[in-house]
Amino acid sequence: MSSVADNATTTRRRHDAQASRQALLDAADALFDERGYDAATVRDIGERAGVDAALIARYFGSKEGLYLATLEQEPRTPLPTDLTRALEHILSRSDQRGIGPMSLAMISPMHSEELRRQVSAITVRRVVEPFAAELSAHGVEDAALRAEILVAVAIGVSLTRVCGTLPTLAQAPLRDVVGVLEALIAALRQDGS
Repeated sequence: MSSVADNATTTRRRHDAQASRQALLDAADALFDERGYDAATVRDIGERAGVDAALIARYFGSKEGLYLATLEQEPRTPLPTDLTRALEHILSRSDQRGIGPMSLAMISPMHSEELRRQVSAITVRRVVEPFAAELSAHGVEDAALRAEILVAVAIGVSLTRVCGTLPTLAQAPLRDVVGVLEALIAALRQDGS
């Protein structure tokens, strides 16, 4: 049963498209962070936002579009600057929450060119550029290439761990996986020129 305050909030937001859009972004961001992409339902997002869940389609096109819009906002917690800790963070999140549409969009040829462009821009800004800056600080000249290789490794490791397609990797403790990846990071920091 809804309270009068809930009804007032819903009514007020219905007439304020920007407030409704922002409420959906805030609710989705919180739910995606708490539950992961798959477990956060459109209905739950609408309820938490205090608006009709159908507005997700109106403002964002789909749940996936809403997810991408949340990623366009500044992150609450940026990746750690240390490459090992950053990889550990990425792998830990995928272990806990599964693979989100961002990682899937990075590898799927089924998405539109526009979606792939948007995902690429977000990934470059949020992950590749910080990784490249860290590598550049070590004097690496082709830092962007090496940073993208590191992102590709992180996505591949995440996918195979979550899907269980490589059983030894899937069952290995995260600290062991990160330990092996530290050697890769060290190699990527070495300038071969």
